Parts: sequence; structure tokens; C-alpha cells
Amino acid sequence: MSAAHANPVAALFCRLSRVAGIVVIFSVVGPLTTAALVSVTVTALGAAMLQMFLALLDLEALRALLSIAVVLLAIATVLASFLPAVIAGLIFALAVVYADLNMIWMAWLAAAVAAAGFVALGMFIVPSETSAVILPSVRSAPEALKLSAMLAILAVIPASLCWWLAKPLYRVILPA
Repeated sequence: MSAAHANPVAALFCRLSRVAGIVVIFSVVGPLTTAALVSVTVTALGAAMLQMFLALLDLEALRALLSIAVVLLAIATVLASFLPAVIAGLIFALAVVYADLNMIWMAWLAAAVAAAGFVALGMFIVPSETSAVILPSVRSAPEALKLSAMLAILAVIPASLCWWLAKPLYRVILPA
């Protein structure tokens, strides 16, 4: 008789703890990686143009303010990507633990579904200006599809990193 059949409560607890661990990895690593990607992209693409404007207009005093702006952008990115990362982690964890779909494409698909859900939520819910909720403001279905595709492409690298870091949790071999 297997250990899972002998003690179903232990097997249930083991699966739930694996799901929770994967969700935690996605909810911590995903937003931090997304913020790093956005910050590096903004810095890399805007650095040459910024240098030109600072030299042309002789505004060296703005350099400190711009570094603060990049840090604030990173913080806003972490906050905005937290909910989609948790949802992607939950989708991936359920697929891994209960359906045994632990391929990298499943992590990408989970991230794309979470990004599309986040954009769809922004189509129907418009938070007030004093709300701390960060949702995209989308007005049409084509705009939502474009934004979902862009966010899904951006989420490939964080989802890949989360997939790699979660390997010990979904490669657990339960006794037969």
C-alpha cells in the first residue's frame, strides 16, 4: 500500500504546500524580475536621448531626479505586477501539482493568461483616482488584445525564471 493511500491527509498537505511554494516563488520573483526588466529597458532606451537633452539644455541638476524617477517606476512596476504574478503562479502551480504539466510553456501560458485577465479586469473596473489599485485603462477590444500580447511577451522572462526556481517543488517524487 502506498504512503499516499495510507495517509491521504499527508498527501493533501504535501500537494497544498507545493502549490503554496510555487505561488510564493511567482509572487516574489515575478514582480522583481519584471521591475528589473522595465527599469533596464527604460534606462537603456532613454539614456542616449536623456544625455542629449541634459547636455543640450545644460540641466545636470535633473540627473538626481531622473534616478529617483527610475526607482519610483520600478516600485510601481512591482506593485502593478504583483496580482498578475500571483494569478500566474496559482495557474502554474495547479497545472504542475494536479495535472503534471511542468513544462516551461505552461509557465508562459500561465503568465499570458494572467496578463490577459489583468487587462480584461482593467476594461471593466475603473478605480477612482484616490484608489491604490493599479489597473490598465483599456477602452476597446483591439487595444486590450495588443496590451495583453505586449504584457505576455514581457512576462516570458520572469515566467521562465520562476519556472526554473520552482523546479525543486514540482519535481518532488511522491512514493507510489
